[in-house]
Order: sequence, then C-alpha cells, then structure tokens
Amino acid sequence: MKSTQPRKHLKKRRNTGLPPGSIVYTGNSSGADVMVNYVEYDEATLKEESAIGTNFILHPSATKYVQWYDIRGLHDENLIRSVSEKFSMHPLAVEGAVDVYQRPNYTEYSDGHFISLRALSFNSSTKKLIQETLGIYMGSGVVLTFQEHDSDTLANIRERIHSARGRIRSRKADYLMYTMIDYVVDNYFQVLDQFEEEITSLELAISTDSTEKDKEKIYTLKKELLKVRKSIAPLREAINLFSRSDSDLIDQRTVTYIRDGYDHTIQVMDSVDSLRDILSGLQDLYISEISLKMNKIMQFLTVTTAVFVPLSFLTGLYGMNFEHIPELGYRNGYFILWAVMLVVVIGMLLFFKKKRWL
Repeated sequence: MKSTQPRKHLKKRRNTGLPPGSIVYTGNSSGADVMVNYVEYDEATLKEESAIGTNFILHPSATKYVQWYDIRGLHDENLIRSVSEKFSMHPLAVEGAVDVYQRPNYTEYSDGHFISLRALSFNSSTKKLIQETLGIYMGSGVVLTFQEHDSDTLANIRERIHSARGRIRSRKADYLMYTMIDYVVDNYFQVLDQFEEEITSLELAISTDSTEKDKEKIYTLKKELLKVRKSIAPLREAINLFSRSDSDLIDQRTVTYIRDGYDHTIQVMDSVDSLRDILSGLQDLYISEISLKMNKIMQFLTVTTAVFVPLSFLTGLYGMNFEHIPELGYRNGYFILWAVMLVVVIGMLLFFKKKRWL
C-alpha cells in the first residue's frame, strides 16, 4: 500500500527564483492571527500594548525611549512589509526575517543591524529537537523581533523589563538586542543538559540490557545533536561579527557583554562536540554488548555440545545391536552407565571452570 505521509526531503522553499529582498514566508502557517506586542521604556517609565495583526498602530519614533516591536507569527507578509517600511529596514534583512531556512547570520547595514538565529528546545517524550527561527533588527532606539511561532520565546526578556531587573532598563536598544541573543544562547545549555540526561540513561540501559530500541535512540540523538550544531556553529561567527562592529548604534560598554556571549557559544559548541563523542562511544558500547551477548550464547552452546558429545558416544555404544557386549549382561549395568555419564559431566564442568571457560 502506498504511503500517504509527505516526504520531508521534497519540501521546497517558496522564495526560490524570486528577486533578492522578496518578502515571502517560507515556513508553514499555523493559521493563527499574528500578534504584535509593543514595549516602550526608559529607566523611569514603561508602556506596553498588544494587538492582533493589522489592528496594531505603529508609534512615532521616540529618541528618549527604547521601542520594542515584537511580531509573533510571520505569515502575514503585508504586516511585515508595513513594519519594515516604517523603520526603513533593508530588503535583505526583511527577507531574512521571514525565511525560516536561512542559517543564523549577522549583517550590519548603514542604519541598522540584523541577526537571525534559532531558539531551541528539546521534547523529552519524542526525543526531538524543536527549532524556531528568530530575527532581531536594531535601528536607532528601536528593536524589531520576528518570532516564527505565536508562542512567546522572549517572555523572559519582557518580564525582566517589567521588573526592571539588571541593567536592561538603564541601557539602550543595543543592550536589549544583546540580552535577547544572550537569552537564546543560555537556553542552549538547558537543551544540552536534557541531551546529557538522555545519554546518561541510555548508557545505563545499554550497560544493563541493550535492546534494538537503544540503537534507534542513539541514531535519533546523534541526528538531533547534528541539528543543534548546525544552529550554533554559524551563530558563533555571527556574534563574533556583531562584537567587532564599530557602529555608532552600539555602546562600547555593550561590546564587552557581546564578547561574553561569543564565549558562551564556544562553550556550547564544545559541549555539543563532547556529547557527539559520547554518543559515538555509546554506539561502540552497544556493538560490544551485542557481541558479548552473542559470545555468551555461543559459549553456552559450545559447552552444552561438548558435554553431550561423550554422553552421545556412550549411549550410542551401548545402543548398538551387537549380540556380544559384555556390559549388557551386568545386573546393574543401566545404573553403572548413568553413574559413568554423571561423573563425565561433572568432570567436564569442573575442567571448564578451572580453565575459566564458564
């Protein structure tokens, strides 16, 4: 029967063949309304409002405050276009914001900075990695974020602004952009911790009693870790470029924090490589355990065969149909044969044990 499941490797990008800068959302639309959240703040004041899609009103620029527009859901291309035109985003930055296939990257434009990255989470029940594309654009006094899904990946940042924790309310838009990047990178450590827990439990299972399912789990975890690496490796270079920018929009005090974020990506990459090495070791351990099981089975069968060879000889000898076999006339011949066979078995088992074959 022909499978009705879609083949993922045949999925095509919707922006293939279009001119550079075309605003085309390349992901799968959930059908939910696009949410727009607006936060305006400085050290003393805070203003926030939310609306659905086109009902949202863009605010005039305010140099005194930091303005943050958070767009959750990227399938409303007209809304994305109107927001990007309001803040004169470069067409390539807008295209990158709605292209979920684009690898993480950083680009500095004449009047703004854009970075694309992926927020990651791990589903422990399915052992699958969940990825969400996140685009961040920073202009003069404004930050625009483009979240692929309606789930709020940046809720923690919003809460920090509300509670005025840390330096975020006393700094400008560049620090807000850094804070978002740092939060996503820090979350990578939590994802890797979950991977490590899965690997630890898998190692225990293989050492105790390996099964065919363990091989599938190893393959799945290796594949998901490869996705993590593909998300983090280009981001490392992107943050490095961000830290080297001499743009007037970036305060030198923020550069120090950005460089710290770059160090974090290096740590994450080291952890990913270590976990991949451990998984490769687990794969070797699984093969070794299977081979050990086969060896034990073969050892048992060999010992069993070796024990029954002399017994088969004795029973075959006295089972022959010759007329003159002296022992057949013994009154207790049957019991004597059993005793001899028992002595042979015990003797052989003791010999095998002495040779450490058992």
